[in-house]
Amino acid sequence: MMVVALEFEDEKKLEAAVQRLRQNLGVTGELAIKPLEGGRWRLTISSEKPLRESSLEKLGGRRVDL
Repeated sequence: MMVVALEFEDEKKLEAAVQRLRQNLGVTGELAIKPLEGGRWRLTISSEKPLRESSLEKLGGRRVDL
């Protein structure tokens, strides 16, 4: 299992990333969404299959350490 966290500046970008993960990349596993201070959002992806770095970059969020 692969676990990655991304932070987004607004909810619309977050929603677009979730849609891309589910529909385009076919990610199975858990997606956890948490609101942060200042209107930012954190998306934690627990994917059952490995995701390429290039796929993560296309999601548009900033990668953060857990």
